[in-house]
Amino acid sequence: MQDRIEVATSDNSREKLSHVRESLEAIQVKMEIESLAFIEATKQFVSEWVQREIEMAVNSPESAIFPENLESGDRKLGEPNLYQKELSLKVSDIVETHLNRDDYWIHRNALFQPDISRDYMEFKKEKIRKQLISSIRLILGCATEVFWKLEEGEPEQKGWVKERGKRKYVCFLRLSDEMTASLDRYFELCEEFFILNHEMKQEMLKIEGKPPDDKTFMHRS
Repeated sequence: MQDRIEVATSDNSREKLSHVRESLEAIQVKMEIESLAFIEATKQFVSEWVQREIEMAVNSPESAIFPENLESGDRKLGEPNLYQKELSLKVSDIVETHLNRDDYWIHRNALFQPDISRDYMEFKKEKIRKQLISSIRLILGCATEVFWKLEEGEPEQKGWVKERGKRKYVCFLRLSDEMTASLDRYFELCEEFFILNHEMKQEMLKIEGKPPDDKTFMHRS
């Protein structure tokens, strides 16, 4: 009789594990969509930001002091439509390199989370946000370095610092509405991801005959 109970419990756990795994994979697909949406929105944001900064630099009195800084090859960046395609392609490569990284996006990590308390989830979301914003500041530096070089003493230099040999923008930075919206949706999905990740871990422990994890559990509302 005991054997039948154990078999039934094991079957139930395996069935639930399969269901939880399917739900988790569905959430991961949605999170991947939002992460890619954020990356694409960042490309647009950076392209517009760099273009605006270049235009301001071209029209500033300082451009007369450092005219060579506003050139790319034999092309003057101040001339319309000559660098648009190149700007878009190079910004796309820079953003992909810096943001399309598995360690930034928690849904790409197959490891079980050590905790799912509200405090821990908020900590993880804030960590992701800070990492992304820090990377975007470096992206702006990398993108501007492609098109012009700031010399010591130029007024624009006060907005930059060097970090690991790379230029990093340090002034106030407001993300675009599209970037904010996709990141907010990603964080909403994060909560469901944490819960399902925890449930899958519990079911696997049951199947293995191990005691459940006693970490704080945030039930679905």
